[in-house]
Amino acid sequence: MNFTYWVTEDCNLRCSYCYVNKAPQKMDQETAAKSVQFTEKILAANPVKRNDKIHIGLHGGEPLLNFSIVRYLIEELKAKITGNVTFSMTTNGTIQQYEILDYVANQVELSVSIDGKQESHDINRLYKNGQGSYKRVIQTLDYLNSQSIIYRVRMTITPNNVAYLTDNFIDLYERGCPVVAFALDDSNLHWNKQLMEIYQRNLNEIFSYLVKKNFTDAQYYLFNFKNEYFRPRGTCDGCHTSFHFSSEGKIYPCIFAVGHEEFAMGSVFTGLDAARLSYLDKINQKDEGNCTKCAMYNNCRSKVCKIINKIQTENFYKASPVLCTAQKIHYSTVKKYDYILENFIANH
Repeated sequence: MNFTYWVTEDCNLRCSYCYVNKAPQKMDQETAAKSVQFTEKILAANPVKRNDKIHIGLHGGEPLLNFSIVRYLIEELKAKITGNVTFSMTTNGTIQQYEILDYVANQVELSVSIDGKQESHDINRLYKNGQGSYKRVIQTLDYLNSQSIIYRVRMTITPNNVAYLTDNFIDLYERGCPVVAFALDDSNLHWNKQLMEIYQRNLNEIFSYLVKKNFTDAQYYLFNFKNEYFRPRGTCDGCHTSFHFSSEGKIYPCIFAVGHEEFAMGSVFTGLDAARLSYLDKINQKDEGNCTKCAMYNNCRSKVCKIINKIQTENFYKASPVLCTAQKIHYSTVKKYDYILENFIANH
Protein backbone atom coordinates (compact mmCIF):
# COMPACT_ATOMS: atom_id res chain seq x y z
CA MET A 1 0.00 0.00 0.00
CA ASN A 2 1.27 3.46 -0.91
CA PHE A 3 -0.10 6.74 0.43
CA THR A 4 1.42 10.08 -0.55
CA TYR A 5 0.47 13.39 1.05
CA TRP A 6 1.12 16.56 -0.94
CA VAL A 7 1.71 18.85 2.02
CA THR A 8 2.24 21.89 -0.22
CA GLU A 9 2.30 22.89 -3.86
CA ASP A 10 4.48 25.88 -3.03
CA CYS A 11 8.25 25.94 -3.52
CA ASN A 12 11.07 28.42 -3.02
CA LEU A 13 12.72 27.24 -6.25
CA ARG A 14 11.62 27.50 -9.86
CA CYS A 15 13.28 24.46 -11.45
CA SER A 16 12.95 24.45 -15.22
CA TYR A 17 11.72 20.86 -15.41
CA CYS A 18 9.33 20.80 -12.46
CA TYR A 19 5.95 19.22 -13.20
CA VAL A 20 4.17 20.71 -10.16
CA ASN A 21 1.95 23.72 -10.78
CA LYS A 22 3.36 26.33 -8.42
CA ALA A 23 0.75 27.76 -6.08
CA PRO A 24 0.80 29.01 -2.49
CA GLN A 25 -1.63 26.20 -1.61
CA LYS A 26 -0.64 24.30 1.54
CA MET A 27 -2.38 21.39 3.21
CA ASP A 28 -4.10 22.53 6.40
CA GLN A 29 -4.59 20.41 9.50
CA GLU A 30 -8.23 19.62 8.72
CA THR A 31 -7.28 18.22 5.32
CA ALA A 32 -4.33 16.35 6.82
CA ALA A 33 -6.59 14.82 9.48
CA LYS A 34 -9.16 13.79 6.87
CA SER A 35 -6.36 12.26 4.77
CA VAL A 36 -5.21 10.20 7.75
CA GLN A 37 -8.79 9.08 8.41
CA PHE A 38 -9.15 8.05 4.76
CA THR A 39 -5.88 6.10 5.00
CA GLU A 40 -7.14 4.29 8.10
CA LYS A 41 -10.39 3.45 6.30
CA ILE A 42 -8.59 2.00 3.28
CA LEU A 43 -6.28 -0.10 5.47
CA ALA A 44 -9.21 -1.35 7.54
CA ALA A 45 -11.02 -2.46 4.39
CA ASN A 46 -7.87 -3.97 2.87
CA PRO A 47 -5.74 -5.48 5.67
CA VAL A 48 -2.11 -5.91 4.64
CA LYS A 49 -0.21 -9.10 5.32
CA ARG A 50 2.32 -9.11 8.14
CA ASN A 51 5.39 -8.60 5.93
CA ASP A 52 3.78 -6.29 3.38
CA LYS A 53 4.99 -2.71 3.43
CA ILE A 54 2.89 0.38 3.96
CA HIS A 55 4.73 3.24 2.32
CA ILE A 56 4.02 6.84 3.31
CA GLY A 57 5.34 9.63 1.09
CA LEU A 58 5.51 13.31 2.05
CA HIS A 59 5.58 15.40 -1.09
CA GLY A 60 5.55 18.90 -2.51
CA GLY A 61 6.42 21.50 -3.81
CA GLU A 62 9.03 21.77 -1.11
CA PRO A 63 7.49 19.82 1.79
CA LEU A 64 9.61 21.52 4.46
CA LEU A 65 7.82 24.80 3.70
CA ASN A 66 4.92 23.20 5.57
CA PHE A 67 6.91 21.48 8.30
CA SER A 68 4.16 21.68 10.91
CA ILE A 69 1.94 19.46 8.73
CA VAL A 70 4.87 17.15 7.91
CA ARG A 71 5.38 16.59 11.63
CA TYR A 72 1.63 16.28 12.28
CA LEU A 73 1.27 13.59 9.59
CA ILE A 74 4.29 11.62 10.79
CA GLU A 75 3.10 11.60 14.39
CA GLU A 76 -0.55 10.88 13.55
CA LEU A 77 0.24 8.08 11.13
CA LYS A 78 2.77 6.46 13.46
CA ALA A 79 0.20 6.53 16.25
CA LYS A 80 -2.66 5.14 14.16
CA ILE A 81 -1.10 2.71 11.69
CA THR A 82 0.59 -0.51 12.71
CA GLY A 83 2.70 -2.86 10.65
CA ASN A 84 5.71 -2.47 8.40
CA VAL A 85 5.44 1.28 7.77
CA THR A 86 8.11 3.35 6.03
CA PHE A 87 8.17 7.11 5.44
CA SER A 88 9.99 8.94 2.66
CA MET A 89 10.44 12.55 1.62
CA THR A 90 12.35 14.46 -1.03
CA THR A 91 13.62 17.96 -0.27
CA ASN A 92 15.41 20.48 -2.46
CA GLY A 93 18.01 20.89 0.28
CA THR A 94 17.67 24.65 0.69
CA ILE A 95 15.84 24.70 4.05
CA GLN A 96 18.72 24.92 6.52
CA GLN A 97 16.97 24.86 9.85
CA TYR A 98 19.01 22.04 11.30
CA GLU A 99 16.50 21.13 14.00
CA ILE A 100 14.02 20.45 11.18
CA LEU A 101 16.57 18.41 9.21
CA ASP A 102 17.46 16.41 12.32
CA TYR A 103 13.82 15.62 13.03
CA VAL A 104 13.01 14.63 9.46
CA ALA A 105 16.18 12.57 8.98
CA ASN A 106 15.31 10.49 12.03
CA GLN A 107 11.76 9.86 10.82
CA VAL A 108 11.91 9.31 7.06
CA GLU A 109 14.00 7.91 4.24
CA LEU A 110 15.41 11.22 3.02
CA SER A 111 16.24 12.20 -0.56
CA VAL A 112 17.90 15.46 -1.58
CA SER A 113 17.59 16.81 -5.12
CA ILE A 114 20.88 17.91 -6.66
CA ASP A 115 21.91 17.67 -10.30
CA GLY A 116 25.65 17.19 -9.85
CA LYS A 117 28.32 19.87 -10.10
CA GLN A 118 27.43 23.54 -9.83
CA GLU A 119 27.43 24.16 -13.59
CA SER A 120 24.86 21.43 -14.20
CA HIS A 121 22.78 22.05 -11.09
CA ASP A 122 22.43 25.80 -11.49
CA ILE A 123 21.28 25.53 -15.11
CA ASN A 124 17.90 24.24 -13.97
CA ARG A 125 17.52 24.47 -10.19
CA LEU A 126 17.06 28.19 -9.59
CA TYR A 127 15.56 30.41 -6.92
CA LYS A 128 12.67 32.66 -7.89
CA ASN A 129 15.17 35.50 -8.46
CA GLY A 130 17.12 33.43 -11.00
CA GLN A 131 20.08 32.60 -8.76
CA GLY A 132 21.35 29.03 -8.57
CA SER A 133 20.77 26.94 -5.46
CA TYR A 134 23.87 24.70 -5.62
CA LYS A 135 25.94 26.24 -2.83
CA ARG A 136 23.04 26.07 -0.41
CA VAL A 137 22.33 22.41 -1.21
CA ILE A 138 26.00 21.44 -0.81
CA GLN A 139 25.97 23.01 2.65
CA THR A 140 23.00 20.79 3.50
CA LEU A 141 24.78 17.67 2.23
CA ASP A 142 27.88 18.58 4.23
CA TYR A 143 25.72 18.88 7.34
CA LEU A 144 24.02 15.52 6.72
CA ASN A 145 27.43 13.89 6.23
CA SER A 146 28.80 15.48 9.41
CA GLN A 147 25.90 13.98 11.37
CA SER A 148 26.33 10.53 9.72
CA ILE A 149 22.76 10.77 8.43
CA ILE A 150 21.81 8.21 5.78
CA TYR A 151 20.22 9.80 2.73
CA ARG A 152 20.29 9.61 -1.03
CA VAL A 153 20.69 12.27 -3.68
CA ARG A 154 18.63 12.38 -6.83
CA MET A 155 19.75 13.89 -10.12
CA THR A 156 17.37 14.81 -12.92
CA ILE A 157 18.87 14.31 -16.38
CA THR A 158 17.84 16.86 -18.97
CA PRO A 159 18.94 17.71 -22.52
CA ASN A 160 21.07 20.59 -21.20
CA ASN A 161 23.01 18.53 -18.62
CA VAL A 162 23.09 14.98 -20.03
CA ALA A 163 26.57 15.45 -21.50
CA TYR A 164 27.94 15.85 -17.97
CA LEU A 165 26.07 12.92 -16.39
CA THR A 166 29.18 10.81 -15.75
CA ASP A 167 31.12 13.71 -14.22
CA ASN A 168 28.14 14.68 -12.08
CA PHE A 169 27.61 11.12 -10.84
CA ILE A 170 31.28 10.65 -9.97
CA ASP A 171 31.43 14.02 -8.20
CA LEU A 172 28.54 13.13 -5.89
CA TYR A 173 29.71 9.52 -5.43
CA GLU A 174 33.22 10.61 -4.44
CA ARG A 175 31.82 13.36 -2.23
CA GLY A 176 30.49 10.55 -0.05
CA CYS A 177 26.78 10.69 -0.84
CA PRO A 178 25.48 7.29 0.34
CA VAL A 179 23.31 6.68 -2.74
CA VAL A 180 23.35 8.61 -6.02
CA ALA A 181 20.13 8.06 -7.97
CA PHE A 182 19.29 9.63 -11.31
CA ALA A 183 16.29 9.75 -13.60
CA LEU A 184 15.70 10.95 -17.14
CA ASP A 185 13.27 13.83 -17.62
CA ASP A 186 11.36 12.03 -20.36
CA SER A 187 8.66 14.70 -20.48
CA ASN A 188 11.11 17.20 -21.99
CA LEU A 189 10.38 17.89 -25.66
CA HIS A 190 13.98 18.71 -26.61
CA TRP A 191 15.41 15.19 -26.56
CA ASN A 192 16.67 13.95 -29.93
CA LYS A 193 18.64 10.99 -31.29
CA GLN A 194 22.02 12.61 -30.67
CA LEU A 195 21.20 13.49 -27.05
CA MET A 196 19.90 9.99 -26.37
CA GLU A 197 23.16 8.57 -27.73
CA ILE A 198 25.02 10.85 -25.31
CA TYR A 199 22.83 9.50 -22.50
CA GLN A 200 23.66 5.92 -23.47
CA ARG A 201 27.39 6.66 -23.61
CA ASN A 202 27.29 8.26 -20.16
CA LEU A 203 25.40 5.30 -18.68
CA ASN A 204 28.11 2.98 -19.95
CA GLU A 205 30.80 5.24 -18.52
CA ILE A 206 29.15 5.25 -15.09
CA PHE A 207 28.90 1.46 -14.87
CA SER A 208 32.42 1.05 -16.26
CA TYR A 209 33.68 3.43 -13.56
CA LEU A 210 31.85 1.53 -10.81
CA VAL A 211 33.16 -1.86 -11.97
CA LYS A 212 36.72 -0.56 -11.70
CA LYS A 213 36.19 1.51 -8.55
CA ASN A 214 34.08 -0.73 -6.32
CA PHE A 215 32.67 -4.04 -7.56
CA THR A 216 30.17 -4.29 -4.71
CA ASP A 217 28.80 -0.85 -5.54
CA ALA A 218 28.61 -1.82 -9.22
CA GLN A 219 26.43 -4.79 -8.24
CA TYR A 220 24.28 -2.57 -6.01
CA TYR A 221 23.66 0.08 -8.67
CA LEU A 222 23.01 -2.47 -11.41
CA PHE A 223 20.52 -4.31 -9.17
CA ASN A 224 18.66 -1.05 -8.43
CA PHE A 225 18.75 -0.09 -12.10
CA LYS A 226 17.23 -3.44 -13.09
CA ASN A 227 14.61 -3.18 -10.36
CA GLU A 228 13.61 0.30 -11.51
CA TYR A 229 13.37 -0.40 -15.22
CA PHE A 230 12.91 -4.15 -15.63
CA ARG A 231 10.63 -5.44 -12.94
CA PRO A 232 7.49 -7.11 -14.30
CA ARG A 233 4.71 -4.57 -14.84
CA GLY A 234 1.07 -5.33 -14.15
CA THR A 235 -1.84 -2.94 -14.46
CA CYS A 236 -2.07 0.39 -12.67
CA ASP A 237 -3.08 0.05 -9.00
CA GLY A 238 -4.02 3.71 -8.67
CA CYS A 239 -6.72 4.31 -6.05
CA HIS A 240 -6.65 0.64 -5.11
CA THR A 241 -3.26 0.30 -3.44
CA SER A 242 -1.80 3.70 -4.40
CA PHE A 243 -3.30 7.01 -3.28
CA HIS A 244 -2.08 10.60 -3.64
CA PHE A 245 -3.76 13.28 -1.54
CA SER A 246 -3.41 16.81 -2.92
CA SER A 247 -3.01 19.79 -0.63
CA GLU A 248 -6.75 20.54 -0.92
CA GLY A 249 -7.70 16.90 -0.29
CA LYS A 250 -8.41 15.55 -3.77
CA ILE A 251 -7.50 11.90 -4.33
CA TYR A 252 -5.38 10.93 -7.33
CA PRO A 253 -4.01 7.56 -8.46
CA CYS A 254 -0.36 8.57 -8.87
CA ILE A 255 2.21 11.34 -8.76
CA PHE A 256 1.80 12.21 -12.44
CA ALA A 257 -1.97 12.59 -12.20
CA VAL A 258 -1.98 15.20 -9.43
CA GLY A 259 -3.27 18.52 -10.73
CA HIS A 260 -4.96 16.96 -13.77
CA GLU A 261 -8.62 17.29 -12.88
CA GLU A 262 -9.74 14.50 -15.21
CA PHE A 263 -7.78 12.04 -13.06
CA ALA A 264 -9.13 13.18 -9.68
CA MET A 265 -10.88 10.13 -8.27
CA GLY A 266 -12.62 11.81 -5.35
CA SER A 267 -11.83 13.67 -2.15
CA VAL A 268 -10.84 12.80 1.42
CA PHE A 269 -13.96 14.73 2.46
CA THR A 270 -16.43 12.82 0.26
CA GLY A 271 -14.64 9.56 -0.58
CA LEU A 272 -13.86 7.90 -3.90
CA ASP A 273 -16.05 8.52 -6.93
CA ALA A 274 -17.09 5.04 -8.08
CA ALA A 275 -17.91 6.14 -11.64
CA ARG A 276 -14.56 7.87 -12.14
CA LEU A 277 -12.67 4.93 -10.67
CA SER A 278 -14.53 2.49 -12.92
CA TYR A 279 -13.62 4.64 -15.95
CA LEU A 280 -9.93 4.58 -15.00
CA ASP A 281 -9.97 0.84 -14.31
CA LYS A 282 -11.38 0.12 -17.77
CA ILE A 283 -8.60 2.16 -19.36
CA ASN A 284 -5.91 0.42 -17.32
CA GLN A 285 -7.19 -3.09 -17.93
CA LYS A 286 -7.05 -2.72 -21.70
CA ASP A 287 -3.88 -3.19 -23.76
CA GLU A 288 -3.78 -2.06 -27.37
CA GLY A 289 -1.56 -0.24 -29.85
CA ASN A 290 1.89 -0.94 -31.28
CA CYS A 291 3.55 -1.08 -27.86
CA THR A 292 1.97 -4.47 -27.12
CA LYS A 293 4.14 -6.01 -29.86
CA CYS A 294 7.38 -4.85 -28.21
CA ALA A 295 9.56 -7.49 -26.52
CA MET A 296 10.06 -5.14 -23.57
CA TYR A 297 6.40 -4.21 -23.14
CA ASN A 298 5.82 -6.24 -19.97
CA ASN A 299 8.73 -4.44 -18.28
CA CYS A 300 8.01 -0.98 -19.65
CA ARG A 301 6.46 1.89 -17.74
CA SER A 302 4.12 2.58 -20.65
CA LYS A 303 2.31 -0.70 -19.89
CA VAL A 304 1.38 0.25 -16.34
CA CYS A 305 1.30 4.06 -16.64
CA LYS A 306 -1.48 4.80 -19.09
CA ILE A 307 -1.87 8.23 -17.49
CA ILE A 308 1.71 9.18 -18.38
CA ASN A 309 1.06 8.06 -21.95
CA LYS A 310 -2.05 10.24 -22.11
CA ILE A 311 -0.27 13.30 -20.69
CA GLN A 312 2.75 12.95 -22.98
CA THR A 313 1.17 11.71 -26.23
CA GLU A 314 -2.58 12.37 -25.75
CA ASN A 315 -3.12 8.63 -26.18
CA PHE A 316 -3.50 6.19 -23.27
CA TYR A 317 -1.92 3.39 -25.30
CA LYS A 318 1.02 5.15 -26.94
CA ALA A 319 4.36 5.71 -25.20
CA SER A 320 6.38 8.84 -25.81
CA PRO A 321 9.34 8.34 -28.20
CA VAL A 322 11.74 9.41 -25.43
CA LEU A 323 10.41 6.83 -22.97
CA CYS A 324 10.56 4.16 -25.67
CA THR A 325 14.14 4.98 -26.64
CA ALA A 326 15.23 5.19 -23.01
CA GLN A 327 13.78 1.75 -22.26
CA LYS A 328 15.83 0.24 -25.10
CA ILE A 329 18.97 2.01 -23.87
CA HIS A 330 18.39 0.74 -20.34
CA TYR A 331 17.89 -2.79 -21.65
CA SER A 332 21.16 -2.84 -23.60
CA THR A 333 23.06 -1.33 -20.66
CA VAL A 334 21.72 -3.91 -18.19
CA LYS A 335 22.41 -6.78 -20.59
CA LYS A 336 26.00 -5.62 -21.13
CA TYR A 337 26.91 -5.11 -17.48
CA ASP A 338 25.07 -8.20 -16.29
CA TYR A 339 27.42 -10.14 -18.56
CA ILE A 340 30.50 -8.23 -17.38
CA LEU A 341 29.70 -8.73 -13.69
CA GLU A 342 28.87 -12.41 -14.12
CA ASN A 343 32.17 -12.99 -15.93
CA PHE A 344 34.07 -11.13 -13.23
CA ILE A 345 32.53 -13.31 -10.51
CA ALA A 346 33.20 -16.50 -12.48
CA ASN A 347 36.88 -15.63 -12.90
CA HIS A 348 37.64 -14.51 -9.34
